[in-house]
Amino acid sequence: MPVAGRIKVGENRQRILIVDDSPEDRAALRRFILYKDAHLFDIAEAETGEEAVEILSSQPIDCVLLDYNLPDIDGLELVGQISGNDDRSVPVVMMTGQGDETVAVRAMQAGAADYLVKGTVDTPSLQRSIRYAIAGHQLLRELEYERYLFRLAMDLLPDLIYFKDADSRFLRISRSLAGMLGINDPMEAVGRSDADFFGGDYSEAARSDEVKLMETGEPIIAKEENAVWPDGRETWVSTDKVPLRSKDGRIIGTFGISHDVTVRKEAEEEVRKAKDVAEEASRAKSDFLANMSHEIRTPMNGIIGMTELLSNTELSTKQQEYLGIVRQSADSLLGLLNDILDSSKIEAGKLELESIGFLLRDTLGDTLQALSMRAAEKGLELAYHIPPDVPDGLVGDPGRIRQVVMNLVGNAIKFTETGEVVVDVKTQSCDDANVCLHVSVSDTGPGIEQERQAVIFEAFTQVDSSTTRRFGGTGLGLTISMQLVHLMGGRIWLESQPGRGSTFHFTACFGRDDSIEGETRSTVTLKDLPVLVVDDNNTNLLIIEEMLRSWAMKPTVASSAAEALDIIRERGDGFRLALLDLMMPDVDGFGLAEQMAREPRINGCPMIMLSSANRSEDEQRARKLGISRVLTKPVKESDLLDAIIRVMGVATVEAPDEVIEQRPDKSPSLRILLAEDGLVNQKVATSLLERRGHRVTVACDGVEAVEALDRDTYDLVLMDVQMPRMDGFDATRMIREKERGSDRHVPVIAMTAHAMKGDRERCLEVGMDDYVSKPVHAGELYEAVEGCAVMAEPINENESAMPTSDLYSLQQALERVGGDFQTVCELIEIFEDECPKLKKLVRDSIASGDIKELQRAAHTIKGSVDVFGAKPAREAAWRVESLARDNELGEIDSAVVALETELDRLMPALDALSKSGA
Repeated sequence: MPVAGRIKVGENRQRILIVDDSPEDRAALRRFILYKDAHLFDIAEAETGEEAVEILSSQPIDCVLLDYNLPDIDGLELVGQISGNDDRSVPVVMMTGQGDETVAVRAMQAGAADYLVKGTVDTPSLQRSIRYAIAGHQLLRELEYERYLFRLAMDLLPDLIYFKDADSRFLRISRSLAGMLGINDPMEAVGRSDADFFGGDYSEAARSDEVKLMETGEPIIAKEENAVWPDGRETWVSTDKVPLRSKDGRIIGTFGISHDVTVRKEAEEEVRKAKDVAEEASRAKSDFLANMSHEIRTPMNGIIGMTELLSNTELSTKQQEYLGIVRQSADSLLGLLNDILDSSKIEAGKLELESIGFLLRDTLGDTLQALSMRAAEKGLELAYHIPPDVPDGLVGDPGRIRQVVMNLVGNAIKFTETGEVVVDVKTQSCDDANVCLHVSVSDTGPGIEQERQAVIFEAFTQVDSSTTRRFGGTGLGLTISMQLVHLMGGRIWLESQPGRGSTFHFTACFGRDDSIEGETRSTVTLKDLPVLVVDDNNTNLLIIEEMLRSWAMKPTVASSAAEALDIIRERGDGFRLALLDLMMPDVDGFGLAEQMAREPRINGCPMIMLSSANRSEDEQRARKLGISRVLTKPVKESDLLDAIIRVMGVATVEAPDEVIEQRPDKSPSLRILLAEDGLVNQKVATSLLERRGHRVTVACDGVEAVEALDRDTYDLVLMDVQMPRMDGFDATRMIREKERGSDRHVPVIAMTAHAMKGDRERCLEVGMDDYVSKPVHAGELYEAVEGCAVMAEPINENESAMPTSDLYSLQQALERVGGDFQTVCELIEIFEDECPKLKKLVRDSIASGDIKELQRAAHTIKGSVDVFGAKPAREAAWRVESLARDNELGEIDSAVVALETELDRLMPALDALSKSGA
């Protein structure tokens, strides 16, 4: 019976069959195999050859230990049966009591993998023989399989495959090539060259290519050649040739594959001829359009220039009116020319899209604000909605996306008499590198009949002839938009019903680049800010409410001045900011502001006015009413946030780069001792640190590390945990023992491949200061090294009277707020109130598994503490944020503990600073 053993997870047990008619010998062999390694093997036993064959046919066996002398069959005969070349073969180690070398030779000739004399066998030799037999057998099986695959490829692939020696004589060719050469057996080509089959020009060119290839080692890739075969057939082939190398790397010939591309070449020739005809026609049309444009622009420039000059002279009101009509007509004609030329360029394939970084929200915001006056003149509400989950930093052509939106929104405004035009952006698909957006433009206009929708994207087409006369236009805008959208990898379509408005949809694909995201601001002091939003348009209310909630504020919305006043009287002084729409029925925004000023419980609340019309008189009236800001609708997110920050007097900072390649100018170069036994890890860590400007000395184990510290002084030690002679734990204990009684403490950072819970605590227990896991990432290494090292910065003369701390920088805090210490104290007071809430939010997010909320909370903490130049707390918050962002939660608990520790250290220090009076 097979010997049972405990199987460890992840290990493969080897199944061994012992065939011997001696129970004592079988027992001895079993003991040798299982000694100290019972978990690695399963043992089966047989007394006779017949039993062995039965076992081999009924269960998988990895290796057979076979006695040379069996009662029912000769051992050599059995070897031949079970160690053949088929899929059921098993490696055999022959066992005999004789030390006769002739027996060994006969066993090996019969197919045995090894030969052992029983009296000389011990555990190491037997286990080694078994391993070698299994590995050798597997290697032979793999080699035979590779030979089978090679033969299969050479016999069945239609491509022409050939191996040549250094004199360009064939060593092997595929069956398909033999057929093309007119021979039946591929072996007939061995020793012959191209000159034996082809004309002189072809064979000489092939030989020249192969000589150059063997001299340079540079492969020939996809070279297209015209070949005339021995039977007169003419084909085109695409050829790849590479050097044929010996085992020691010397070039000894060439290897090539030729693929028949005759059909493709013939099709390409037909396409080329058709393309030449089309390009000639397109060139003629483009030349005509260019000439037409030039001929029309020349007099138009004169007309526009003269109207500009004439407008600066003394004219009557009627003359100014006529001049305005002339200028408007000239601008319309230039717009027509631009549309025609754009269409022509797209059709000719000469319009190329840019690929540059841009901010989606700012791009669309600027585009729609340029159209806001046209919407305001018709009394239309113009709005756009981009949810927070849509990426902002994109790579593409912002000018063309702006052109498409301008066309669609411009048309919507033109054909809509009352109501609204709304642009909505959603994410259709997204990954780390690319995003596909779905943009819709909806209006409350007359709608479009179903039969007209099919032709609306055709050039020079509008809804009907009366529309052309009433509204003007070329009918090219939608055609150009459709072509631009196709160039951006998307499509465009329309949904409309007469009397119910229209919605144009389009998709477009862009690259992503989070490094060009808009300015990141710390808004911890705006968290939970109660804001009153008043707008009679529900779409605008929803959009602004979503913006405010994305910044963690608490908006309350009202759709009229009366509703807003009712809310104010009910809640009293519960609002700290009000956003008011100017254009509202019954009581407009200014009227509401006047009534709010008379409400004693909200008097003094800062107000921001949102206006669809950018009029100077609105600004003047706003100043008289004490309104802080007037923003033009549709308001951009960045403009609104900036206005709120300025109105509320909140101190903000830009988010610094989280990982930088070069060391910050003010950070000194460190002398670092790297204790690491792995050559690859030594190279990686040394390269990263030296690239950062630090100086690195390498110790290959703990003993060398301790001796290096005895000889010299270092700013910091990077200590591998597992090393020969003395590991990182013992080395750190010895270092700390030597430091006992002195004022010296060299920071030690553990580097370990272990990432289990409790490993960080174990490192700290032996006296290490921090912990980074392998494989080492540049950002984590820099953060640990430069955060752990004691780096004394030069004291600025202007800072000599300031309180100093390694937990914060008063100088940096003062720079953030324009040098006002009282503002710093106010920010400290606000942060002391917010910090416990943020710490609880971090813990609650972990408990609920809300990783996005965890990332946002850590990001908020990072921006807040950076206001005070609190580098240790900021780095701890960044660590939590980056782990949450990358969904690497194995170390999140220890990272949160480190963050809480730094915040607990920072809070008393900031409190003492605020009470010191500086």
